[in-house]
Amino acid sequence: MRRSAARIAQRLWRTVGADSLPPASQAAAPSGMQPWQHAGWRRAFASSAPQTRGPVSYMSLGMTVATGAGLLWWYNHEKDKKMEDISREGKTSVVVGQAAIGGPFELIDQDGKPFTDKDLLGRFALLYFGFTWCPDICPEELEKIAAAVDKTEKLSGVQVVPVFLSLDPQRDGVEQVRDYVKEFHPRMLGLTGSYDKVAAAAKAYRVYFSKTQDSQEDYLIDHSIITYLINPEGRFMSFFGKNFTADEMAKSISENIKRWQEEHKQAKQ
Repeated sequence: MRRSAARIAQRLWRTVGADSLPPASQAAAPSGMQPWQHAGWRRAFASSAPQTRGPVSYMSLGMTVATGAGLLWWYNHEKDKKMEDISREGKTSVVVGQAAIGGPFELIDQDGKPFTDKDLLGRFALLYFGFTWCPDICPEELEKIAAAVDKTEKLSGVQVVPVFLSLDPQRDGVEQVRDYVKEFHPRMLGLTGSYDKVAAAAKAYRVYFSKTQDSQEDYLIDHSIITYLINPEGRFMSFFGKNFTADEMAKSISENIKRWQEEHKQAKQ
């Protein structure tokens, strides 16, 4: 039902936009612009375009846009509500024992070299699954992760490795991922691979993802918005949802690091 609502809203907007906006507003984005910058360019272009009366009246235009906006708001509200319910548990509960999250994966890094879960051994890491063509959520989450990593280092003295894993192997090649991750943090790793390898990694971390049915080339990916904390042994420690701030993440990560260090110090003794 949520997907149907989203598709209806998108069709309403496309229909109205095609009839009411001047032809220049449908021009292609400037060459060289990265995909994650397209949304901002379109908003800026649309705001500067002259408003003219077309075959659709302003009243009907407003009603149609309001209807579509309402459907999209409801869709996003319901999805975010579910994800917040999940992530809220992470703030109030402690993982006991070994959670059935995580596992081996075989992907390719931003330099085109094979990369597996074993390459993260010996380091704390934050894993986030997304896609480079994501217009807003992924960039916001990766910026938050980058800030949390820096804050954690100040609190604990430990460098945590931020890792971006693409869920869009069709469009996210090695170069695309490399250009994308360097926009967020100098230590951020970018991983991609074949669809089967990507799907296997997502399954290991219980990540939901699904391509929208807009078209074969122009589409979005609906996916879980969760960041996973992995310890130096490659095991899952905790997770953080969209409702966590960078400060909250850094505090929780630092506490997990301290607890892990104390446990392993005792084990050595």
